[in-house]
Amino acid sequence: MTEFETQSLVVAKETLTVYQIGAGIACAALLASIVAAVVAYRTFQAIVSQLESAKWNMLLSFEKDIASRRDRFQSLARELETAPVSASLPARMKEAIESYLNAVERLSSSILNGQFPELEMKQSYRDYIASTIKQHPEHFQPGTAYRKTLQLHEKWSD
Repeated sequence: MTEFETQSLVVAKETLTVYQIGAGIACAALLASIVAAVVAYRTFQAIVSQLESAKWNMLLSFEKDIASRRDRFQSLARELETAPVSASLPARMKEAIESYLNAVERLSSSILNGQFPELEMKQSYRDYIASTIKQHPEHFQPGTAYRKTLQLHEKWSD
């Protein structure tokens, strides 16, 4: 074998070694990419799960707010029936009704905006929305400030 052939073999072996190292690095990079993709996917799943929980926590917050405002309104109604009427009671009563209807309006708006699954909300709140409108028809006349509640009621009417 000539010296040129010997040097060519050495160069070829070194080149092969470099290519093998490069292939090893590429495999390691591919493996790291796969691991990163799995971690990213699991993180994404966790975030989606947390958002789903937050959505239902928001619904509970709406329900609590509506209930507390309805209780305030009902206690003022009882006070109006039993106690002598003071000058501030009708104004407080009007404020309590508006506060309660505003909370129902926010819930209706959230449902219409798709923040909650409409089928589940319809099953749970259709009768509630209908009874709210029936109990306070004077607040749901044309030009009402509670358009979303009225819109949701009309959408859910069968």
